[in-house]
Amino acid sequence: MDEVQSIEAAVLSFYRGGSEQQKETHKWLQLVQNSPRAWSFCWELMQLNKPSEIQFFGAITLNSKLRSNWAEVPKEAHHELKQKLLETIVVFGNGPKIVLNRLCISLGLFIVHMLRHPTVIEEVTNMFLHEQLGTLSKVTQIEILMAVLEGIPEEVKNIRTQIPRSVVCEELNRNAEFVMQTVVTYLNEKLSHSVVEQHDMNGLINAAKCTGTWVAHGNVHLNDREPMVQTLLKAVHYCYWKEPKDDGCLMPEENELAETALKSLANIISSYATQNAKYSFTIINYMKMFLDVLVPILDAEYKEGNDNENLALMVYALFISTLECFSSAIFAGIVTDSDEVSKVYTRTVDMLIKCTDKPGTYPVDESCSTYAMEFWYMLQEEVLSMDSSEHKKRCLEAIKPVYAHVVKVLVRKSQLPTESSLHKWTDDDLEAFRCYRQDIGDTLLSCHDVLGDLMLDVLSEALDESIMYLSYDPQSTESWTLLEATIHAFCSIAQKIEYTEHQQIVKLLRVLNEIPYEQYNDKLFGMALETVGAYSEWIGDNPKYLPSAITLLVKGLNSTKASQATLGLKDLTSECQKEVVPYALPLLDACRTALQEGHLKNAEMIRLMYTVGNILSVIAYDNIILYLDAMVSPCFEELQAHVQNNDRTEATKARVILRLEMISKLFSSLNIRKPTEHDGSSEKVVLGGQKMATFPGTQGATVGQPVQQPVQPILLILEKTMGLLKTLCTLWIHDETVIDTLCKALQQALANLLDDIKPLLTEMCCLVLSILNTNCVVSAADIAGNFILMFYKDEDSQQLMVQLFTAIMDYNFNQMQLNIDKLSRIADLIETFYAFNTRISKKIPICYSEVQVDCMKLMDYATKCMMLPETGPMKKSVAFITMFVKESTNHPVMMNVVLAQGENIVRSTFLCIGGTALRTQVEIFADIFLALNFRYPPQFIQWMKLLEIPNFPTAFVSASDKEQFMRKVIKERVNKRLVQDYVRKFAALCRNIVEYETK
Repeated sequence: MDEVQSIEAAVLSFYRGGSEQQKETHKWLQLVQNSPRAWSFCWELMQLNKPSEIQFFGAITLNSKLRSNWAEVPKEAHHELKQKLLETIVVFGNGPKIVLNRLCISLGLFIVHMLRHPTVIEEVTNMFLHEQLGTLSKVTQIEILMAVLEGIPEEVKNIRTQIPRSVVCEELNRNAEFVMQTVVTYLNEKLSHSVVEQHDMNGLINAAKCTGTWVAHGNVHLNDREPMVQTLLKAVHYCYWKEPKDDGCLMPEENELAETALKSLANIISSYATQNAKYSFTIINYMKMFLDVLVPILDAEYKEGNDNENLALMVYALFISTLECFSSAIFAGIVTDSDEVSKVYTRTVDMLIKCTDKPGTYPVDESCSTYAMEFWYMLQEEVLSMDSSEHKKRCLEAIKPVYAHVVKVLVRKSQLPTESSLHKWTDDDLEAFRCYRQDIGDTLLSCHDVLGDLMLDVLSEALDESIMYLSYDPQSTESWTLLEATIHAFCSIAQKIEYTEHQQIVKLLRVLNEIPYEQYNDKLFGMALETVGAYSEWIGDNPKYLPSAITLLVKGLNSTKASQATLGLKDLTSECQKEVVPYALPLLDACRTALQEGHLKNAEMIRLMYTVGNILSVIAYDNIILYLDAMVSPCFEELQAHVQNNDRTEATKARVILRLEMISKLFSSLNIRKPTEHDGSSEKVVLGGQKMATFPGTQGATVGQPVQQPVQPILLILEKTMGLLKTLCTLWIHDETVIDTLCKALQQALANLLDDIKPLLTEMCCLVLSILNTNCVVSAADIAGNFILMFYKDEDSQQLMVQLFTAIMDYNFNQMQLNIDKLSRIADLIETFYAFNTRISKKIPICYSEVQVDCMKLMDYATKCMMLPETGPMKKSVAFITMFVKESTNHPVMMNVVLAQGENIVRSTFLCIGGTALRTQVEIFADIFLALNFRYPPQFIQWMKLLEIPNFPTAFVSASDKEQFMRKVIKERVNKRLVQDYVRKFAALCRNIVEYETK
């Protein structure tokens, strides 16, 4: 079997075989594609008598070679290659389409490589225009030509060419007007006929695409694009109005042409976005054209469930894109003496109000209304950012009625689906609607920025209307949606409401307590609970409304909406912690009952423990002990039972994790020494091993006399349960999830106890050490790091901290050595490890000198880890190297590491910039250059000379570019923004990517 037959068999095996077989075959086929022989066999595969899979493989192989291996084609073979390409295009001119499309791309790639020849685009274009391609029809030749021209600018972004990028850009700009003129002439010629032949549609579609891809080139003013804009609008108008359809739906080809024309129009506008002021008059003219041609289409489609919804979406997208690019030009019409500008602004606002108020429910009946949300944000942003106070005031007054109307529209549009309509909704629809409601909530915040307190008046009216609507038919079970939507609107703006006792909020809270929720869908109750939680801060400023809020939330604990109730209580007890004291004990009793009854879900139980901690923090100490015993003991009793039974089943694991998460949440909020306005300046001292504090004005004590403070409740809990936690840790030491949860609970305890942890410090550190030596989960390293940062300089604890530090380093070094060829497997561990070392480098760098740690290895691994594809390890490694270098000059051990590893650091950094790191992430490596250049300027100059190595870091960057980059970076020691810019541009050169300058 010869090579071609082997390739054909492999291709058929790939497309028709199983997944395992496909994987191996794919690797082999890739090797075959990369070989120089591919230039020969690709043509043999593209024969009409071959199966389409083989033809397609031949076409994509040719694509691949043209894109990546052009250097393998000798100059004298260029003409032959062009002829073969054209001949093969003729062969496949009538299909299969997938092969023809690839051949069109290949011809475009060939043209890019040949751009040194100034007439190459004109020659190829004229060849197609004058029907010089054998037996292909004129229609087919034009269709192919437009596809080829359309792809050229796109291929430039990814192709490896021997022509300098500057020359490529120059040639694209020089040819742009010729291409555009050719395309627009063709479009106008075809669209000037009363009927466009069906066989011309593909050519028209490709031509419309072509205008969008070439518009970024040519250095042409926006006002000179008017003929093209008119032509594309003509295409949309023709497709929609050419003849009435029985079902009202456009044919697929007409729909594609119209949508393509709209996309190209958006591309034209966005290409000039940075020149807002320059084209104010032009953009008003274009907007008028858009409004005249496209709004009648929107009016015709202003109905539920229309068949051309996607076309309407594209029209709205064009308007929004134009507004984003040229907002100030259009918004000048809010208050202006120009009748023309005013009309364009007014018509635009009217059109987008109708878009917001599109008939039907999103997304099952319509999908357009979400597009207008961005406009309402843009408009308020434009007005509120105006400088002139008088002009700003006039504009604000002008748009207030618009926003008041929009608020009522948004409330109506945000109504939830009723039970009877849910059969029409898929899970995707429900998720889309959830996001839509979130967008409405965000838009209502923008409305509030415009309306101020008037917003509450508008919503109060809406509340009255929704209650009235509910009373029209008290027996109806589906009339609740408008009331729920109105409450949702109040909830959405809660963060904007200041402490004033607004009567509208007072009315809202009264209504929320009066609604007979049992008569309606439980979603109404859920929204009410969420809203009470959202107004927690306001209630804290107006505490007389606290009892009614607590009553409603406690009621929610025993309902199907316990999730919203626990969220609301969490917020309420956080924002109103002092104010809740008079109601604390009944509220604790309600929480205890809810926890005991067992109807709460795990997340609700965990969240409720945060509320319990908040309340316990402010009640009398004796009561804290009583309620802790009643509410926390069950958690530890269950854990004790599992430990005694040596039970490690999955069911038990779930219960252990639940109980540990409940304890963790309690630890995060229970703190009797939280600073307040009155004791924020209190000073803690240690007397006779007892924690004491002095508080101004303490009753029964002389000023300045120490007053003994009770032991922190968390410390009491830990003292009683440390033995249990150790046993639990031993039982589950090999289960990362359980150990991680346990460590997080201890972390929360440490965060609240701080120095108060000291009586248990040795025991806790020993527990953490046992974890570090066996299963170094992320949270174990975190808590160990916190211990070290807090207590390393404490003489009594330093030896213990050294043990912790050594354990962390040894475990991570071992894991990295075990996974040296596959470090991505331990990406999370690496991220945590280098985040920890960054903190050590910054806070207590003396560690690296005093503890026996192999810092050379630490830095060497960091240079390897920053080359990983995962963003987390890469960023943390870079941050560590940067901080280590900055601090090293004060510590000889660290300085020796930097001097020894400096060249390795710079080499790895260049490899990341050159291609290892994502291009969007390369700017972070500027931090390493700045740190090295600032602390070690002479050595940095030497290390940078690595760039003198040929083809380093890639073959695409020239020696002069490297020299220029080196000179610029060495010059800058503190200007981070400049060095980031140099790095970004250098990365583009290394990857052979053109960075197009904005017009």
